[in-house]
Amino acid sequence: MNKITIYAVICVVIIAVSAITAVVYYQPFSSPSSPTGTSLQATQQIVDMTGRTVTVPTNITRIIAVYTALRLITYMNASSLVCAVEQIETTEGGRPYNLAHPEYTTLPLIGSLGGDAELIAAQHPDVVFDAYRTAADLDSLQSQLGIPVIGLAVGGLDNPEDRQTFYDSLTLLGKVLHKETRATGVINYVDEIVSDLNTRTSNIADADKPTVYVGGLSWSTAHGITSTSAAYSPFALTNSKNVVTLEMANNSTSVVTIDTEILPNLNPQIIFVDYGGITLIQQDVQNYPEIFNQIDAIKNGHVYGVLCYVWYGVNVDVALADAYYVGSVLYPSQFSDIDPEQKAGEICTFLCGAPAYDQMVSLDGPFGPVPIT
Repeated sequence: MNKITIYAVICVVIIAVSAITAVVYYQPFSSPSSPTGTSLQATQQIVDMTGRTVTVPTNITRIIAVYTALRLITYMNASSLVCAVEQIETTEGGRPYNLAHPEYTTLPLIGSLGGDAELIAAQHPDVVFDAYRTAADLDSLQSQLGIPVIGLAVGGLDNPEDRQTFYDSLTLLGKVLHKETRATGVINYVDEIVSDLNTRTSNIADADKPTVYVGGLSWSTAHGITSTSAAYSPFALTNSKNVVTLEMANNSTSVVTIDTEILPNLNPQIIFVDYGGITLIQQDVQNYPEIFNQIDAIKNGHVYGVLCYVWYGVNVDVALADAYYVGSVLYPSQFSDIDPEQKAGEICTFLCGAPAYDQMVSLDGPFGPVPIT
């Protein structure tokens, strides 16, 4: 072999080694959690609750949940993965999921509602969960962060469609966090409670049901006695005889405000008041005694306090606990085996990891009669 041939062979070897080295060591410059940098780790594709296809890491150890998504994360027993929270989770308590997890108050803050993109990115989460933004806004946030952002949906308990939305979000979380068993467990647990409430009340004749009204429902802030709903979950779950109909609420299932003068005509036999609006309710009744003292429920002292379950989204645990208390008041024989306070603790323990009823009572008030005159 002559010198020229040997030199050529050496050059080929050097080029080959250099190419291999380049393949081994070259990676695109991007965040480890970035959707464009996923060649560094195994990934999976999911379709979120807004219909977006998102590529996420299969190994997730750090998460951030905004716009009420932290509640769902807590229900999934995934609190240990949370690396930062919105300010509202540390300054405005009263919800079972954050009462049960005081460690949330010690985590870094990412700003107010929805978080600040720069503060979120600084915590290096593997994924961000958001239960409010639109698909376009989620895409925008994901582009800003270079981190997968998954859209969830809160759902609710008012009707089967809302419950299915809640269940679908849990199922999605189970897939992303590899907690499929927990997701199924939560869905089955809630479904069993819904079924139990229906079994206890579905066969009661309308003639044997007292008429009921709920006032003081909170939405964004506290409201007075005329703040109500035709689709109040504890009434819907117990097949109760709500004096406020969908027709009166213009077919809205949300919180509505009715005219004060209508209440004496509705004349409910029993009134439940949301503790979130109790001060305003008492002011309403004291300011207009000529109106409210006509109502049978108020004249006969049949006014009862329930916990506020719409507080930074729907707190499913509180709504279910309220439903058992409502059932025990309206249909005592069908709920004779139920201690509402004990049931509330059981529900919060299963969903959030600790019985938060006593803490909620200290902030709002207990299940029981409430003086509003």
